Amino acid sequence: MSAVTETASDTDTLSPSVGILGVLALLVGNAIAVPIFVLPGPLAGNAGPSIALAIVLAAIPASFVVLYNALLGSAMPVAGGLYVYISRLTAPFWGFLVPFTIPLVAWASLLITATGFAEYTRVFFDVPSLALIYALLAFVLGINLIGLKVVVQVQLVFFLGLLVALLTFIVPGSTAIEATNYQPFFPDYGAFALAVVALFYPFLGFGLLVELGEEIEDPGRTIPLVLGLGIGFVALIYVALIAVLVGAVPYTQLGSEADLALVAATFLPWWGQYVVAFGAIFAVITTVNTTLLVFSRTLMRASRDGIVPELFAEIHPRFQTPHYAVLVLGLPPFVLVPLADQIVGLSTFIGLASLTAYFFCAVGLWNLPREFPQHYASAPFRLRRYRGLLLAVAGGAVATGSFWAITLLQQPIVGGVLIGWFVVAYGYYRYRLTKVDPVELYRTMTSLDAHERQRDHGD
Repeated sequence: MSAVTETASDTDTLSPSVGILGVLALLVGNAIAVPIFVLPGPLAGNAGPSIALAIVLAAIPASFVVLYNALLGSAMPVAGGLYVYISRLTAPFWGFLVPFTIPLVAWASLLITATGFAEYTRVFFDVPSLALIYALLAFVLGINLIGLKVVVQVQLVFFLGLLVALLTFIVPGSTAIEATNYQPFFPDYGAFALAVVALFYPFLGFGLLVELGEEIEDPGRTIPLVLGLGIGFVALIYVALIAVLVGAVPYTQLGSEADLALVAATFLPWWGQYVVAFGAIFAVITTVNTTLLVFSRTLMRASRDGIVPELFAEIHPRFQTPHYAVLVLGLPPFVLVPLADQIVGLSTFIGLASLTAYFFCAVGLWNLPREFPQHYASAPFRLRRYRGLLLAVAGGAVATGSFWAITLLQQPIVGGVLIGWFVVAYGYYRYRLTKVDPVELYRTMTSLDAHERQRDHGD
């Protein structure tokens, strides 16, 4: 399917500038995000103590996602990785679904982040939630338009603060657990299944690396190493956090986005809930800068391929940012704020859409040895095709199918919206083909840029 030829989208490369420690700080700081502060309370209010098992099960498809990222990032470190991998290794239309669906995922992510920020900021200040939500949305849009980035050193500082807050909750909280609070463990099996899907969302921060592959030093080795370390650390933190939450108080007392801070007040001194609330705000800071930054890169890359409007690839002359891509991602949430209280539904949508994309990524991974054999052969981290790769693809298929079944049974409107969006995407895709040379577009969407194929020549 794919040919290694010169494409019209060849551009200057991004300089590798981040080493392994910086990448680990960026990744874990991005992965331990606001969702893990705001989702457990509402989910536990229905699913009860079983969400402690739900987070363990959610880590299974997350591990497949990490494996896909590690294998593809090791073989083909690129910018806009998910779109590039699926379009080049699976099929152009399935790759096109990534930039077409990204706006919905970005809007939902921003609404969840803003809601979490509002709930935990209100621990300190009696300010209307809507005002805080709008304030954060404006802040996110502003910093991404002007290109203000959190440097690695600052990211590390806030990550350490986030870690202190989490340990302040987990370590003393482990002594406050009452075994009777875990009974009944499964008050609602349907809510438990839905919690597995929703709790997949907090693990999605690991996708950061495959979007920024070009800017990482020795990405072929660094990406799989950091992903392996990161998933183990984050999963441990998540499981411990939720085990304390549902073990310290009866689940019938839970149901709020700010439950972590409220529960902390039951076993910590007066300052305990404020430390946890600060942790949630730190989580906003460690992830807010990447939300639109990464998604706008994918839109920009797809625009350069010609599959979405060209204006999304335009760079602001002063700020050097893809400002139109940022605007299409950052403005609609201001109108969608009334949906911000649908935390579980938004998280389910993000998890379902993301895992579906990663399944197509797994199919692309299976095709990698055939389509780009030199990339596969020279990858520092790879699996044998008919053993490891086959298992990875099969596991991803089972996880994706399970997520779809659970969503259609528990929240059919979420699955219906995503299916409807895919139908709209196909219509737009066919329309787009009438505006360009379809043969040239196919060649572009199945070929690598010059700097991405240098490894074929041992450069």
